[in-house]
Amino acid sequence: MGVAAPVGVCNGRNVTHAGEVEHPTSAVARTLGVVLAGWGGANVVGGTGLAVSGRGVTSSAFGQQSAAWGAINLAIAGVGWWRSRRAGVDLPRLRTILLVNAALDVGYLGVGTALVASGWGQDDAHAAARRGHGAAVMVQGAALLALDVAFAGVATRAMRAR
Repeated sequence: MGVAAPVGVCNGRNVTHAGEVEHPTSAVARTLGVVLAGWGGANVVGGTGLAVSGRGVTSSAFGQQSAAWGAINLAIAGVGWWRSRRAGVDLPRLRTILLVNAALDVGYLGVGTALVASGWGQDDAHAAARRGHGAAVMVQGAALLALDVAFAGVATRAMRAR
């Protein structure tokens, strides 16, 4: 059984090419996976380009960190997609995971800020690398926080609509 892409809406549910009706809980998880994969792919491509561009230690470190986070985000999206095909999506569990992730994202913002601060006012290559890695961690933390909070809200609304 392959993955069917939605082609329309019937009674608030997506209708696939195969004529199957996709449950809204599956649509939430699928959309989350697509958004996370898009963010991850953009980070792998953009981060790799920046890492090899030769624009300096800070830019290279930012690119390396971004590419690494992008690869992890792609892996998470892939596992989520694979698991959602094999079993139904448990919205309360997904919401809990997203809220725990949101708390971790706040931690990433703190770690990134500490890395940037630790390299501030120093001119050596190690300090420049810390600033680049820290800035990238801050960007990831902010973006993932927005994503996790937004989709936790979507999951909450979908649970109430049941």
